[in-house]
Amino acid sequence: MSVMRFSSLFTSLLAVFIVANLEKPDSNSYGLTPSDASWITWEKQAFGHSLKKFQAREFLYKKNLKKRIAQQISQYKTGLKTNYVDNLPELIVHESKKYGYDPLLLTAVIITESSFNNWARSNRGAHGLMQIRPATGRELAAEVRVQWQGTPSLYDPEINIILGAYYLNKLFLRFGDLGLALEAYNHGPSRLKGYLKKGHRPKRYSRQVFKKYSSLLSSQI
Repeated sequence: MSVMRFSSLFTSLLAVFIVANLEKPDSNSYGLTPSDASWITWEKQAFGHSLKKFQAREFLYKKNLKKRIAQQISQYKTGLKTNYVDNLPELIVHESKKYGYDPLLLTAVIITESSFNNWARSNRGAHGLMQIRPATGRELAAEVRVQWQGTPSLYDPEINIILGAYYLNKLFLRFGDLGLALEAYNHGPSRLKGYLKKGHRPKRYSRQVFKKYSSLLSSQI
């Protein structure tokens, strides 16, 4: 099994583990619950565990992945023409695999951000499927060498997902924690860093994504 495939599997397991522990109220001085603080230990255990028992389930999981993503998309009004909608599952899978994500995780982020409404715009000036601000989009486009034509580029579903998937991975590499990466995606990395310096760890957005991700996993078991 390749590193990328295992990374996707591990992401699935990690999200399920987090969701299962969301309701525990205890916290320490850093704003972490006991389950949060134990992520590193659990991570080591997960990476060290034999993968054989997961292979059969992983095969079933990936067998109809694009079809299941398409079924999720069909529940929302995307505002896109049919040919664009039909290409979204392939695009989500392709961009997820670049960074070792489970495609359903990226699907959960898109649902949380825009409910697959390609023309969504937030009151903070974020646009498109993954709700990216123009200033951020311009920087990301330069990094991944995507042609940037201003805000309209964010309403191109392919460009938006390419930039959003890359940005989430960039934040994960910076913070070393998927939950924090999601919070940075939502709040912005500078604001999140300020929260952490004050001993506060935001969790609302990451919990929303993990709950949606868990429901997507459960719906296909």
